Amino acid sequence: MFGLPDEFTPGFLARLEKLRIRTRQRYAGLGRGMHLSPKRGSSLEFNDFRHYSPGDDFRYIDWGLYGRSDKLYIKLFQEEEDLLTYIFVDASASMAYPAGDRKFESAILTALALAYVALASGDRVMLRVLGGSGGKVDPSFVNGRHRIVELARRLANLRPGGQFDFATSLATELLAIRRTGKVFIVSDFLMLLNSVTRGLGMFTAASMDLTAVQILGGRELNGQGLDGDVEVVDSESGERLRVSIGERERTQYRETMLRLTREIKSFCLKRGLHYSLYTTDQNFQNFFVRAVSDLGLGH
Repeated sequence: MFGLPDEFTPGFLARLEKLRIRTRQRYAGLGRGMHLSPKRGSSLEFNDFRHYSPGDDFRYIDWGLYGRSDKLYIKLFQEEEDLLTYIFVDASASMAYPAGDRKFESAILTALALAYVALASGDRVMLRVLGGSGGKVDPSFVNGRHRIVELARRLANLRPGGQFDFATSLATELLAIRRTGKVFIVSDFLMLLNSVTRGLGMFTAASMDLTAVQILGGRELNGQGLDGDVEVVDSESGERLRVSIGERERTQYRETMLRLTREIKSFCLKRGLHYSLYTTDQNFQNFFVRAVSDLGLGH
């Protein structure tokens, strides 16, 4: 619809319109919005009092408090601003495998759905791509729900490829961001656990509110197709290995994959971060609506 993937039906867009991004702390934005800011302003959200000073607006004098104390006090209100929302998409080679699982396509769906939630509620969105080829995504803020079509067009030109050090790449990205806000990282996280935890931990240290969205293929997670003598190829390094796989090896493989997801989830939850797992054998619309809380969203 309107240049968006087929999953973005009018009904699904209407459900996304009702969602908002929730954060555990307040961030300064770039303009007026719906999120409470650390700044003081003129919204309806009362914050504090201070003594009246010559030149203050009479409209903000608390006359009730004056009647009780015979002193003039000014009501202070919390400013409401937009939320700066950063969405990182992993476009490394592993996101293209297994080809039939459509992991990268699912990552794009996730990124666009998150972007639409932000844009529809008046927030600013910046897409940043890790790895990949086929075109660069302009890492600048956009606002207004109509910009979702532009973001979809940019992502449609991307192709997964190459490899990168997850923690090092995120450290470089973090230096380029400069302003704090909400961060979503959409990836399969199929890399050394230490690199994943160091990369995610950087955003905690920078006082960013983060959601990690892990995308895994349904067949990939279950080890489907791994049977007998097979050649295993590292999708990013190209390294090849001949192995013999039976039921015991498939069981060990599945347990290893599930243990990785549990360890990443545990790391996130212990540090107050959000975590959600999407496997591509699920209906995307159903997943997104049911995972609202895990994604750090709310109504």
